Amino acid sequence: MKRRLLGAATAVVMSVGLIAGCSSNSSGNTDGGKVTLKLGMWASSPAEKKLVDKQIAAFEKANPNIKVKEQVITGDYLQALQPMLASKTAPDIFYVDASYAPTLEDSGVLAELDDYIKKEKVDTSDFAPAALEAFQWKGKTYGLPKDYNTMALEYNKDLFAKAGISEPPKTWDELIKDAEILKSKGIAPLSMPIDVARYYPFITEFGGSYYDSSANKVTLDDSSNVAGLKFFLDNIHNKNIVPPKDLGGDWAGVPFSQGKVAMALEGAWVLPFMADSAPNVKFGISDFPSADGKSGNMTYTVSYSMAKSTKHPKEAAKLLFFMTGKEAEKMTADSGLAIPSRVSQQSAFLDKNPEYQAFVNGIKSATPYQFGTYGQNFVDAINKATEQGALKGLSPEKVLKQAQQTVESQSQQ
Repeated sequence: MKRRLLGAATAVVMSVGLIAGCSSNSSGNTDGGKVTLKLGMWASSPAEKKLVDKQIAAFEKANPNIKVKEQVITGDYLQALQPMLASKTAPDIFYVDASYAPTLEDSGVLAELDDYIKKEKVDTSDFAPAALEAFQWKGKTYGLPKDYNTMALEYNKDLFAKAGISEPPKTWDELIKDAEILKSKGIAPLSMPIDVARYYPFITEFGGSYYDSSANKVTLDDSSNVAGLKFFLDNIHNKNIVPPKDLGGDWAGVPFSQGKVAMALEGAWVLPFMADSAPNVKFGISDFPSADGKSGNMTYTVSYSMAKSTKHPKEAAKLLFFMTGKEAEKMTADSGLAIPSRVSQQSAFLDKNPEYQAFVNGIKSATPYQFGTYGQNFVDAINKATEQGALKGLSPEKVLKQAQQTVESQSQQ
């Protein structure tokens, strides 16, 4: 469950696996005069597949000359997708997680969509900007977001009451004060992993940035990053922040569900997990805390993108625009499986799911979870260095310098 979203807008599936029912790409085939397209997706849940089935049925009804076949990829999605893209046997359109989108965009295997967007008069202004920007590279658009997720602060109401805390903290200063009260009562304050996928908002809220998207350049050792990382490491050291593994869990939702910690910083995937594993725990959800009046967050989002090798680009673009259009997005909103990426559909989503308000609010100040073409090498380098900083008491300057050197050495290989 660690980074698992309701629906599909989460992180990449990273375990080794096989392709279900995939021997060759039939996107060039016709069936009784119909164009046949393939839609690639990963296996998230039966409910998600049911939603996609419904959306495809609506598309086929509106476009009787186009037949759509689903291609479900299980296991390591990216590992399976890359050779298909290289051999030009990839699905016509398919899911792309924002974390590795720049790598695929830069490699030239995805189709540029801007001309199709202009021709079909697709309203891109309706997308949450942080979600749309995640699939734009060097001034071009290579995908449209289908849904997204952000982080929020989850807090245990009973543990707050035990400590005499009446409301959740809105700022980090307030959280630190609450943490001291909680610790005095023998309660672990906040759980989150030593993972850039969670703590990066600290960096941006305190005025830093690990990555310059305009130049596709890693900027880990920039002095502006010291304050945010110092804040994170200091609070690890003084036990205001407790890593999940120290509380017996592989992600923060586990100790939170067990009542071992008062607060967690996780995405909306925590809600179905809590409903299944801890239905009797009383908890609330608040906006991600701010620093000195500046709010930050991460957005985890997934696009529909088009293979550059598709034999039917016009039809594939039509399918892509439908699957990210208002009708399909309304189906997403009605399903409650994920936060729709179109702002116009979010009120409908919140009417049925008011508990997600803080996650919807989070998109306003979010940074996409991606670090250009450096991808997993970057994540591994900064996470390893940050863990060393937490375990050995290294200064934030040394942590950042070490990570920068690792990334630079890898890029030269």
